[in-house]
Amino acid sequence: MATLLSSTARWADLVVVGWLTLELTESPLMVGIVAGSKMAGYIVAPFMGVAADRMDRRQLLIVAALVNLAASFIMLLLLLSGWLTVGHIIGLALVGSLTWALDNPTRQAFIPDLVGREDLTNAIALSAVATELTVVAGPALGGMLIPTFGISGAYGLIAGIYLIDLVVLFLLKEVKQSTPRVHESPGRSLISGLKYVWGNQTVLVLLVTAFLLNLFAAPYRYSFLPLFARYVLDAGPTGYGMLTAMAGFGALLAGLWVVSLGNFKQKGRLVVLGGLVWPASLLLFAVSTWYYLSLALVFVAGLTQAITWTVIATLILSNTTQSMRGRVMGLRAGVVISLPFGNFLAGAAAERFGAPVAQGAYAASAIFIMLAIVLLVPSLRRLD
Repeated sequence: MATLLSSTARWADLVVVGWLTLELTESPLMVGIVAGSKMAGYIVAPFMGVAADRMDRRQLLIVAALVNLAASFIMLLLLLSGWLTVGHIIGLALVGSLTWALDNPTRQAFIPDLVGREDLTNAIALSAVATELTVVAGPALGGMLIPTFGISGAYGLIAGIYLIDLVVLFLLKEVKQSTPRVHESPGRSLISGLKYVWGNQTVLVLLVTAFLLNLFAAPYRYSFLPLFARYVLDAGPTGYGMLTAMAGFGALLAGLWVVSLGNFKQKGRLVVLGGLVWPASLLLFAVSTWYYLSLALVFVAGLTQAITWTVIATLILSNTTQSMRGRVMGLRAGVVISLPFGNFLAGAAAERFGAPVAQGAYAASAIFIMLAIVLLVPSLRRLD
């Protein structure tokens, strides 16, 4: 329930703030900057992972929810007062990125505390299903609220959802963490986590793969979809919300499918397949000018993206010792720092060359990189 609520608010916010930025500035570059700011906090995610190994994970989730509530309430006040500027949007986006950098590794490391190893794949997939349900509902809700109630009405709803999320977290029964408390300094804890990953080839390859896909494939949701909705497909804010929701619908079906598989074999082959089909669908999306075809291609992108991320998370957690899970998932969240850079560059490239050319170049780069990883590290395909 907590995941459903927090993720609904986050995705509704991403859609609303993307469209708001475009309306205020008419600049693809500024859309990329705001989208990048939403992810910039991931640079400190490894330290947040250290906190997840040393502190009560439920309390950390409550702190993140409190800050999210405060940030959304401030945005609402600025909108109602008429004082909102792009600077305010960027500043609040940076705050939100810090809370997500705390929430993500903490929530991921929390899952093994709740289930046994034999149920880990299903638990991660169910968590992904909860998230992707909101990637359908949140953007669609945000897109429909903008023309109906305006940006202020949308942010009023977002603040209300964060408030309910906070209540649910307070009702969550305490769970005993599986990791022992440590007494070394946070810096030494982080260094030990880095050394652990460096010595674990499986985890290292998976993190590098996630880093590169975040750089070249993932920006489509944040930087390119609002540009295509407005300038290429002429779909408006509702169409933009539906494009984002369609990606979430594909991801939802992917999560349900992975749940149905249970603890299946040949997970590495699925990472490779998803990592290739995902950017291939985006390459086709880049040349599409038909709205319904674009919806279908975004659906495929969302489906294969979710398969890739879910299986990567499963393989990382199943190949990591209990005492290192928080730090390793903090590093997993930390590699998302490539996503804001990808968003910044996407906005600049779209402003210079146009959104279709920029998206096509990104997708082609992701395909080339994934093929290179498969050739250089053939053991990736054999992971179970």
